[in-house]
Amino acid sequence: MRVQSCDVSPQGDRITIALPEHAGELRKIELSFDEASGLAMTLPRLLSMALRRRFSDDSLRHVYALRGYKVECASDLRHLLVTLTADDGFDVAFAITLGAVPLFAQDLLTHRERLETSEPLLPN
Repeated sequence: MRVQSCDVSPQGDRITIALPEHAGELRKIELSFDEASGLAMTLPRLLSMALRRRFSDDSLRHVYALRGYKVECASDLRHLLVTLTADDGFDVAFAITLGAVPLFAQDLLTHRERLETSEPLLPN
């Protein structure tokens, strides 16, 4: 099933998503901004749960390949905004406190070093 069309109200307070039903007819779902935001926060966790149950493997996660990123200073001057971008226009932005930035950077470097010195888990 693929989303057939999406739309945002002129005021930006409602989002409409059209999904095909079994007979092929489109069914429109209208969500408030808050409902859509809650759904966006819930779906990645549900997708990971579904994979874990489907394959009886608690290590599985639903993962998107990172295609790009952007780092900006938030207007409050106390956070960095990090936007991660995947295929098909999917992106998500996170606010990271300035205090967490060095820890985050260190974690990225540590994991990079581990990847560079380890054998692949699966052959290419």
